[in-house]
Amino acid sequence: MKAVIFNSGLGKRMGALTEHCHKSMVRLQSGEAIFERQLRLLHECGVNEFVVTVGPFGEQLIAASQAPHLAGCQFTFVENPLYDKTNYIYSMYLAREHFTGDLLMLHGDLVFNKRLAQDIIASEIPSLGCVNRNKPLPEKDFKARVVDDRIHEVSISIFDDNCFAFQPFYKLSAEDAAAWIGQVEAFIEAGENQCYAENAMNQIFPQRQVKAFGYEEYFVDEVDNADDLRRVSEQIRRFDFDEQETHTSLAALNEIVEAYHIQKPLLVCGSVLESVQDALRFDYVPFHGYSPNPTYEEVCEGTAVFRRERCDGIISIGGGSAMDVAKCIKLYAAMDDSAPYIEQPYRFSPIKHIAVPTTAGTGSESTRFSVIYYQGLKQSVTHDSIFPDIAVFDSTLLRNLPDYHKKATLLDALCHGIESLWSVNADDDSIGCAGMAIGFVLGYYRAYLAGSEEAAEQMLQAANLAGRAINISQTTAGHAMSYKLTSDFRLAHGHAVALCLPEVWRYIAGHTDQCSNPRGEAHLREILGLLRDVFGADSDAAAIAAFEAIVDELGLERPHCADAQELDALADAVNPTRLRNNPVPLSRDVLRGLYEKIVIWEIG
Repeated sequence: MKAVIFNSGLGKRMGALTEHCHKSMVRLQSGEAIFERQLRLLHECGVNEFVVTVGPFGEQLIAASQAPHLAGCQFTFVENPLYDKTNYIYSMYLAREHFTGDLLMLHGDLVFNKRLAQDIIASEIPSLGCVNRNKPLPEKDFKARVVDDRIHEVSISIFDDNCFAFQPFYKLSAEDAAAWIGQVEAFIEAGENQCYAENAMNQIFPQRQVKAFGYEEYFVDEVDNADDLRRVSEQIRRFDFDEQETHTSLAALNEIVEAYHIQKPLLVCGSVLESVQDALRFDYVPFHGYSPNPTYEEVCEGTAVFRRERCDGIISIGGGSAMDVAKCIKLYAAMDDSAPYIEQPYRFSPIKHIAVPTTAGTGSESTRFSVIYYQGLKQSVTHDSIFPDIAVFDSTLLRNLPDYHKKATLLDALCHGIESLWSVNADDDSIGCAGMAIGFVLGYYRAYLAGSEEAAEQMLQAANLAGRAINISQTTAGHAMSYKLTSDFRLAHGHAVALCLPEVWRYIAGHTDQCSNPRGEAHLREILGLLRDVFGADSDAAAIAAFEAIVDELGLERPHCADAQELDALADAVNPTRLRNNPVPLSRDVLRGLYEKIVIWEIG
């Protein structure tokens, strides 16, 4: 199927954003330009032929079409020299010879989710237009008149009961495309070149079979101004997170690599490679030069290997460290290698990253976070672009994990769920994911530790749900306080977090009147009630005790602190940025007091 994209407008309402670039080359929050996103998603949906009309800054659109991941696509650019004096009906007229066969037709300022394109292309209905029956009618934008589920008219000035919000993303049969072009030609020959192309189609819409495709459960919207850009950027990223492609067997890697035409992926993987390599039926470049707490230098070396070997995709198989490294390699590989990556602003990276977790804990396969160390200090890397494109879950990869590792990672997932619930950034989606994650951990951790395959599958799901929750909400004080314990006392991350969380929980429960959550104290109390329910407790104290009983059951002990100076160092090391997510403020003195209860120490 061919796609025709109209990009010949000026974008006057974008102001300074389009002073030096085309409207469709304005960048979303992910760092990807609107036009780049359109091409990437349509290509992933099987569209390899594009006709693009251009006006100002046409060279930018041509450059975008030459991205390596679009190799093999065919592009035809049709220039509209009168772009500042005509509407897109004239661009359509200029491109008329390319309106052959079945095609997609859309405007260059549209942002849509991948599933919308997939389902429109896969629909057996030959001709479709996008209609939303639930959205309020816009004042100045397109509406469609729908009769018997067919589009009879598209206009900005219709407001009747059978009119609904509309977006110009069409699938057209060859016959309907030809009929529309015929009307466009008639309009242009009559001197009508400043109206919408829909004005021409309205002459014959009632006689055609263009069905209304309801996009109520999808996303498609135009970006006309800076406010649109902010709103659309925030809304579409949630669709992208939710629509992450997932598989349930390691064998799926072979199909994924083939489907995305990945010729030579970089395989970021440690010792587990020995147990999985027989299942991999494709060429790859292994990279295992990273430590449990990966450094910036190690990531730079991985990026150099990626470039030197001309890799075109990344697969990470391992725990959080492998995925952290892979995420940063993906990010750095799209950046300028003539300057230190750590000093550059992040940009969107189209490199496909397939994440395969070998632990049930971090949920990193579905988060936009990575952690590396630079000059001995922990650096948090956060960017929508590093959210893995594909996640592959295979519970057999958990079989040979050491018991301590299983215990620590399941506690990490449990803590993710709890912290996500009370985070000031939580919303209904993250709360739903977090609640389910906690329930899965509590219901399956014993069977998981006993070797149950079914329980291992459920724990993978729990960890992933908890990861999806913190991807929205981020973690809070429990995690912020854990990192120094991990490094100083050589505790596994989940072990350290599980020691910190009960004291944070007690403090929050006892100071709800100091709530800093925008939803207010009542909401925080509601969340604490939800935690009581999920732990089967009748009080906050009983719920916390139930959590601590699990830590004790798993035999995870508290570390010994040598002196008061070591307690001071723990309190001073807490990252204040992460504390901002906590629902109750924690001062430095409060943190020190909490550490006194977390570690074992003696005065003297």
